[in-house]
Amino acid sequence: MSHPPRSRAGKVIGSVVYIGALGIGIAIAIVAYVTFSADQPEAGDCVAITDADTAEPSWRGVDCGSAESDFLIAKVTAGSAACPPEYATTSRDTRRTSGVRLCLVPDVAVGDCLRVPVGGIETKVPCDEPGANERVTGVTSNTGGPAVCPSGTSRTAIYPDPARTVCTAPSAQ
Repeated sequence: MSHPPRSRAGKVIGSVVYIGALGIGIAIAIVAYVTFSADQPEAGDCVAITDADTAEPSWRGVDCGSAESDFLIAKVTAGSAACPPEYATTSRDTRRTSGVRLCLVPDVAVGDCLRVPVGGIETKVPCDEPGANERVTGVTSNTGGPAVCPSGTSRTAIYPDPARTVCTAPSAQ
């Protein structure tokens, strides 16, 4: 038994359905790629901390060395793995993992001011802002500690990787 040849209208409808399904598939693939690859932090990236006064501050990626950059990511851990105690830490659950924890080193320069809250995480702020309570007095690319800080330094933070010593003193406010 032979089938009658398909009409021209049937071929057009079939082609339209095929092209439509292909377009939908491509759109889904693009959305999935953007969703799952975006905002995956890596060591060496820099972040700005948002809602710093909360127990679980959030972050967004920014250019290192910029005025809005608060931290350089020293290490990214997954799940419940902890950061070494000298690092600032923030975490976030993602769709791909049970959680991402960032181990952070301040991305600061001499003269920058910090808001160091009693609870929460420190952030870089303009020096004339009311919450600016510390000023960076020294930053070195080694773990020399207080010996490499200028006189008048009241707090020294030492980070092993990347090697960095950050020296601060109370701000003039």
